[in-house]
Amino acid sequence: MKKVILIAFYFNQVNEIASKRLRALAKYLPQFGWEPIVIVPDLGFIPKENDDLDCRIIYTEYEDMFSHFSNKFKKSKSIDSNNSNFNDFNDSKESIEFNDEKLKDSSSFSNPIASKAISIAGEIFAYPDGMKYWHESAFKEASNIMDEEEIDAIISSSWPITCHIIAKDLKEHQDIPWIADLRDLWNLNPYVSHTFIRNYFEKRLELKTFENADALTTTTDLAAETLSTLHPMSKIVPILSGYDKDDFKFLEDLISKKDDFSTGFSEKLKFIYAGSLYGGKRDPSYLFEAIRQLEDENKLDSSKISIEFYGDSTDLEEIAKRYGLLDILHIGGKIAHEEVLKKQLDSDVLLLISWDNEKEKMFIPGKIYEYFALKKPVLSIGYKDGSLKDLIEETKVGYHVSNLESTKVALLDIYNEFIEKGTVELRSDINIEDYSMENMAKKFADLLNEL
Repeated sequence: MKKVILIAFYFNQVNEIASKRLRALAKYLPQFGWEPIVIVPDLGFIPKENDDLDCRIIYTEYEDMFSHFSNKFKKSKSIDSNNSNFNDFNDSKESIEFNDEKLKDSSSFSNPIASKAISIAGEIFAYPDGMKYWHESAFKEASNIMDEEEIDAIISSSWPITCHIIAKDLKEHQDIPWIADLRDLWNLNPYVSHTFIRNYFEKRLELKTFENADALTTTTDLAAETLSTLHPMSKIVPILSGYDKDDFKFLEDLISKKDDFSTGFSEKLKFIYAGSLYGGKRDPSYLFEAIRQLEDENKLDSSKISIEFYGDSTDLEEIAKRYGLLDILHIGGKIAHEEVLKKQLDSDVLLLISWDNEKEKMFIPGKIYEYFALKKPVLSIGYKDGSLKDLIEETKVGYHVSNLESTKVALLDIYNEFIEKGTVELRSDINIEDYSMENMAKKFADLLNEL
């Protein structure tokens, strides 16, 4: 079996979408002839939950930017204390410290000047990112493995960018195929903005870093097209993420029982959303307003509808009150992921709410793949164009709406079907397996075999 080194900062954050893609690679690549050796930072405070993985995971020493400067500051004070009378100052809790929590969030400073200073410091010192001090230990461990064993390829995945810097140096250490996986783009990421000077150096660094990469991968077709504008000569391959079938095995008995005992009719048309609303950026207002208007037009009865939210509840009660629909809203709070899946399995329609902003065009929320696995129809509310809309229309798993009128049309279709049949059918003819993490890993393996 061939061996591939996987540079993965996000790995043991099991509930993070970034970790899901990388853990799936480690889990499923062996099925396709590639043994992963995963290089990850030992963050200490994150549990190493790897019982489901059968691969080598190498934990390396890690020092973040804040600890790095804090240690230097402490060492400097220690040297000074041997030659001065500043011991009291060094021990004082009132002294200026590089406190991790304060530096990680400049908004914790009430003084705007201090906040601005921290922001500027971040532009200078967190280049290309705040994890850059992981490079030394990760490179050392990985290069030692490459010297001692026959390694056939490298995969690095960002964010952070430091993962790619490590891989670039490993590629120079030993010229073997290297795939740089950009879960989020680097300089072309619409959510990242820097000063003019920082942008100049960032772009130059990206071009230099990927100069010898054998392939760049992204998570959507649109992201790949965007990336090609900066790297026109590079091999760029979009590889979508997916769902992990093992996450749904515990539901098999429930699905079987549901099929055996279902009468085919539910009392209420049940919509469910689980996850963050990101401070109101993900806004369900169109849904509530559409229900209100359709009821006022005598086209539906809101008492036959239930909308359940689990996780974030930002502004939900205010929105429901605004349209006189507080009685159909249920806020369930934060519950375990397995419980969320059970709730979603018992729904009629799964809500997918994304930010109605052009910046969202190239992204596909990981939640949609989970919805595919549950085989439930989807009502997606978000930006009018882009990767998510294209995927929903291509797979025919439901509706993607971006304004009030389109929401009313979709909702009325769903409601009328429910009233007539007591359920809402998934009419998609897609092969669900095409959107599994296992298939995603196969595409990486196929690409590795090509290089």
